[in-house]
Amino acid sequence: MTPTYARHAAAVAVTVLLAAASAGSQAANLLTNGDFEAGDLSGWSATGPLDFVGVDPFAAHGGSFGAFFGPETPVTLTQSLATAAGGTYEVSFWLSLQDSAQPNDFSWTWNGVTQAVGFTDAAGFAYQQFSATVGSAGASSTLSFSFTNPQSFWLMDDVSVSPVPEPGIAWMMGTGALCLGLLRRRRGSSPT
Repeated sequence: MTPTYARHAAAVAVTVLLAAASAGSQAANLLTNGDFEAGDLSGWSATGPLDFVGVDPFAAHGGSFGAFFGPETPVTLTQSLATAAGGTYEVSFWLSLQDSAQPNDFSWTWNGVTQAVGFTDAAGFAYQQFSATVGSAGASSTLSFSFTNPQSFWLMDDVSVSPVPEPGIAWMMGTGALCLGLLRRRRGSSPT
């Protein structure tokens, strides 16, 4: 094997490893219609008074649509999704409160357990991203959001749940890249 060919082969292998690592960190969203781009609440189960709940372009953070919530009494938006027992997931969503009208309330749960961040009688704020790392105990998990805002609207968009890669995978890929680099260096210094 010529030194030029060996260097090229090593460079290709490192590029493939880096692309695989990048793809693993950009895992697909496990939710259905988490960005509300279907133009409705399909994929979600909504309970409570739905008079002031829906999907509309004015509520969009990214894309063409976002969801809005302005109920007098709590409305809950829920979706069940396939997960792996013992798996770790990142939940991310964008949330906005149209103005400081009170009372208002927002909370969310993962498998029935209330998570941070939650708001009660909050001041208005523009879209902000919130995220948390959660675990799964079984083959299915449930994500729920609860809203109350009788005088204004909560806006939500770009909701995602993505698996967090196992630390061992990143370690193995880094070790493989290091070994390829050492092999390349060793072959480059040997006589031909």
